[in-house]
Amino acid sequence: MNALICRNCGAGLEAERIDTSLGVVTCSHCGSLHEIPNELPADSPGTKADTPYVKPAPKDVALPSRFNVQRAANSMEVSWPAGGLFHGLVLSLIAAGFAHVALNSGMLFLLAGSAGILYFALVRAFNKHRIRVDSARLQVTQGPFPWPGSRKLDASDIEQLYATEHETRTTNENRDNLRNRVRKYYKLTANTRNNERITILGGLGDPHQALWLEREIERLLGIVDRQVAGEMRTS
Repeated sequence: MNALICRNCGAGLEAERIDTSLGVVTCSHCGSLHEIPNELPADSPGTKADTPYVKPAPKDVALPSRFNVQRAANSMEVSWPAGGLFHGLVLSLIAAGFAHVALNSGMLFLLAGSAGILYFALVRAFNKHRIRVDSARLQVTQGPFPWPGSRKLDASDIEQLYATEHETRTTNENRDNLRNRVRKYYKLTANTRNNERITILGGLGDPHQALWLEREIERLLGIVDRQVAGEMRTS
């Protein structure tokens, strides 16, 4: 049976990296995401030295529920909330708590922290991520309140897009046990014709958001998977 390779770097996709609950498999070499094919190879990569490797064919990804998509001729705009009113309310209460302590204790420096948290509350409550793509450029913004992360790329400079998985680990300690918490998040990255890697968008909580954006932007810009140097090919 054929085994599968990463469309981005050409490394073999390992069976233990399959997440059936999310319907994705992650490349252990570069972190790229792939949907699980409808039919998986019987042998995992690396079980046989002469096993040919094949790229998993790109599949259509269902539109993520939070995405609002507007399409026109040769262009697309995708927007979705940066957070929600509940997140903003919780952060506003925290900001009010800081302000209360500052005014009643004389620790006025806490007012700066309160103002920062309040601004972040407004961002989480009302901001939207927005990606605009047409034949000329790809633009990423967040508003109406300014926030870091804006990007603008000429469409002609984009050679390849790919989604990657990342992890952050935190340790919670108490008297009884030591617990590690793993949080996964996802990025959409572009390879440019100048051999640069540029993060288009980070901090996505759902792999299907990154995969959907990868597929739809590549389709609109006419980008196709290319052979990676050193990649093993089918005979």
